[in-house]
Amino acid sequence: MNPKLLSQTLGALLLFSACESKITDRVSLIPQPNNVEILSGSLPINEIASVNLPASIFAMPDSALSLIRNGGLQHIAIDNANAVINFTENKSLVPNAYTLNIKNGKINIECSDYSGAFNAIKTLQQLIATAGNGVLPNLAISDSPRFQYRGLMLDCSRHFWTVDELKESIDQMSYFKLNKLHLHLTDNNAWRLYMEKYPELTEKGTFYANFPELSGKYYTKEDLKEVVRYAALRNVEVIPEVDMPGHNTALLAAMPNLSCNGGTFEAYPEEMALNQRRRGNENMICVGNPQSIAFVEDVIKELVDIFPSQYIHMGGDEVPTTIWESCPKCMALYKQQGFTKPGQIQDYFTKQVSDLTRKYGKTMVGWDEIDERGVATPEDMVMVWRNDGVEQQKHALSRNIPIIMAPQHGCYYDWGYAGNSTRKIYEWEPIDSTITADKHDLVKGVQACLWTERVATQDRVEWMLYPRITALAEVMWTEPGKKNWDSFYERINAYYPIMASLGINFYEDDALNETEFAPTNEKPALVRHANIETNIPQNFPYHP
Repeated sequence: MNPKLLSQTLGALLLFSACESKITDRVSLIPQPNNVEILSGSLPINEIASVNLPASIFAMPDSALSLIRNGGLQHIAIDNANAVINFTENKSLVPNAYTLNIKNGKINIECSDYSGAFNAIKTLQQLIATAGNGVLPNLAISDSPRFQYRGLMLDCSRHFWTVDELKESIDQMSYFKLNKLHLHLTDNNAWRLYMEKYPELTEKGTFYANFPELSGKYYTKEDLKEVVRYAALRNVEVIPEVDMPGHNTALLAAMPNLSCNGGTFEAYPEEMALNQRRRGNENMICVGNPQSIAFVEDVIKELVDIFPSQYIHMGGDEVPTTIWESCPKCMALYKQQGFTKPGQIQDYFTKQVSDLTRKYGKTMVGWDEIDERGVATPEDMVMVWRNDGVEQQKHALSRNIPIIMAPQHGCYYDWGYAGNSTRKIYEWEPIDSTITADKHDLVKGVQACLWTERVATQDRVEWMLYPRITALAEVMWTEPGKKNWDSFYERINAYYPIMASLGINFYEDDALNETEFAPTNEKPALVRHANIETNIPQNFPYHP
């Protein structure tokens, strides 16, 4: 575990003890549980010395014990006979749900599986971190998330995040009960997925002639499996994305035979000026080339071998058709299939990829363009990203296609705080008011997206995410009727010292109470499409 996060064992407790906060009629938790009842009496934290970890819930009890110890109970031990903390399996509860009751010197937790147990552990950790005078109030919590999918996307192509940095992000997101980490592994800038069958992908797809210090950064199979294992213990499912058929300059640098025109391509870092980037408008693979589909199948097989997730994200966004319209192979396919619009070439590709993904027992996820002309099916998952997402949501749900809401307005955190303020995010409602109740279950979840054109360090990742993602965590978890901005405003201000103890480089938002605001000249990083890193030019307003 990152050394920064180990400081949480006592740091938050000391900070909050110093504040002498007395919690008698409420508790301070993020996200807010859906049902909390404060009872009379209390339990001293120093009396919480033992826990039972039944095998029916905990496949790795020693690892779970470490999580509990790192959450403020560093001296706790396993005692399956007479424990203070008791976990009980209750199959009537849905995944991620739990009950937590503190009474008569005991903490009794019920859950149906490990996901619920982990969420209860995080709730207990927050109760300890915010406890006044070293005691927990007696209480009864009955809690389950509004959405089962509560995600964060990290762009690993435009800037590379080490395995340790990914673990750090997992620790931080799981503290607020996010449970899906979507890794954007490929783009024009780099192909970060090593494949033994195609070593040239990472040899050439991460090589920059004029930027040697940025070259050669990618993930081996074991790197990614290590991340998957680490995440699973923290109730986080890792979902890979390989973006196709566009955004593929790095792929074509390694395999120009998959392009429409052949020749030489070069991957480029964001630090490279626009006028030095070559053939940027030719970043699509050749759909008319049978080798392209064969390659896609090899990629899917590789992802299936690494990631146990049910989902494989195959991109599908921002695909202009001009290069295909002048490609003999693509136009031969166009005529053979009887297409009438160039966009149908992408639809053909999408259908092929969906079938291949399903062949290997997985579900294809794609950005909302895959559903633009109605090619997506209820067996796929559409990730809504454009604008506020309302029209894309209506279009998909009208055809019973499950969706994840990740629209720019509300979920894009490469936008500065003036574009997506903490309060704007908190007050955003993922399901449009015109959607009928019978379609609500098709909205499977919500995801924050951090594209990293101008975010080059882990500290800046955290600065852009926190505190905003805590607001989104409550949108994801808490039922709309139980959310309250004034309550959240008070809680998030109290959580700044907790985030500091967790080692999170958060932005202390002095305009936290504003839905929209104009940043001062001294704060250029707050503007929409924020120019965060001074060594990275802001070449154009970017929409991923």
